[in-house]
Amino acid sequence: MSFRIFLTLIFITGLFPAMALSEDKTVFLGEINANNINVRNDATVSSKVICTLNRGDKVAVILESYDWYKIRLPKKAALYIKADFAECTKYQEITPADRNTCLKARVLSSRVNIRTAPDESGAIVGVADKDELVDVKGKTQGWYRIDPTPKSFAWVHKKFLNKTTAKEPLIQKAKEKEEAFAPAEDITLNGRISPYGIVFKRVATHKLITPDNQVFLLKGDKAALNALNRSKVKVTGRIISPLRAKYPVLEVKTIEVSD
Repeated sequence: MSFRIFLTLIFITGLFPAMALSEDKTVFLGEINANNINVRNDATVSSKVICTLNRGDKVAVILESYDWYKIRLPKKAALYIKADFAECTKYQEITPADRNTCLKARVLSSRVNIRTAPDESGAIVGVADKDELVDVKGKTQGWYRIDPTPKSFAWVHKKFLNKTTAKEPLIQKAKEKEEAFAPAEDITLNGRISPYGIVFKRVATHKLITPDNQVFLLKGDKAALNALNRSKVKVTGRIISPLRAKYPVLEVKTIEVSD
């Protein structure tokens, strides 16, 4: 009897890692085959509707359970994370008047719950890990409204979703896109600031030339940057352009005159 119990424990402990692993892998890419299809927080028709999808929308399926598919939540879903557990790292502009408009936040604790509503009664549909960056779409009642994270899941009935012939899952494409951009940490640079010039659909308005002749394009408050034209400055900000860009774009957070 003891030996049988021992074997059972081995089986269970081996099963749980496999189940956890399945949460991180896309089984296949699915396509919605009708309009106004409900995405629910559980695999029942009576569970809460998180958002709706339309014909042609694509989703990453990670699990099949009876008549339902578990999917990664699409970007159109509005989710919430408690503001106490996140620190804003990116604002609308660098001027103090806009400091209440948060665009991106860093999670401060491990496995912070992501909910469908801005209160503790909202259904939990995922978690965010410590130091993970989340895209913020607004703030209400002490909660950030955010885009879904990679670990945010929901359910769609199988009859409304078809398998596609796509060779790469959505999560892989998202990962490649993320890796193509520079890390989110702030950097500080010294150099001389000057106008960028007239460029069609330009992202930046000024450029910074460092003492070793590296060129960084600056995106920030145009009036503040104009006021420091031709000056030696110290700039702190975050690279927002692809790593392979010829001239990296630096989103300015602070800028000051240097010696």
